[in-house]
Amino acid sequence: MSIESKEKAGIALTRTQRDAVTAIRHFRRQRKVGSTWLVGDRRLSRRVISDLERLRLVREESAAGTPVLTYIGSLE
Repeated sequence: MSIESKEKAGIALTRTQRDAVTAIRHFRRQRKVGSTWLVGDRRLSRRVISDLERLRLVREESAAGTPVLTYIGSLE
């Protein structure tokens, strides 16, 4: 299900959440600094990421021991 489909299904994303999903899909350069994520040139709070995980749009995974964020919204 795409972001647009989730919005039509009654799950309204905030502007911050939409920007975060767009950054996660676009930028490969990601790293976790404390509780904050640096995705490309954007800083994403842990709260925004946990909300997106709850909505099943992103997932935090480990690649070679390094945490990364993966967009999974279109898999549902």
